[in-house]
Amino acid sequence: MQVNTEVPTMSMKERIHLFEEESKILETIANQYAAGSREYVAVKHAAIALWYVLVEDHERFKDYVVKFEGDLTAEQRAHLAAMGIDPDSEPNQGEPG
Repeated sequence: MQVNTEVPTMSMKERIHLFEEESKILETIANQYAAGSREYVAVKHAAIALWYVLVEDHERFKDYVVKFEGDLTAEQRAHLAAMGIDPDSEPNQGEPG
């Protein structure tokens, strides 16, 4: 698989739109768990982290994601798949711009 190392610049409006879209996905996942459960709290932390990287240091984080050369463990991949997340999706998929 060839990795696209070009990091597109996003406006703040585009970042907020992306956060809103991805937050809906995280909310769907979080709602599968009881409020206060470890899973619910982990998804809440993921949402906070997403907001932080989109607002504070998006370009640096995006560059890291695009150039990431590691792979998830079989357990991590299975966990993501069980939550309805495709671990093989491209980082730019569904992103505006």
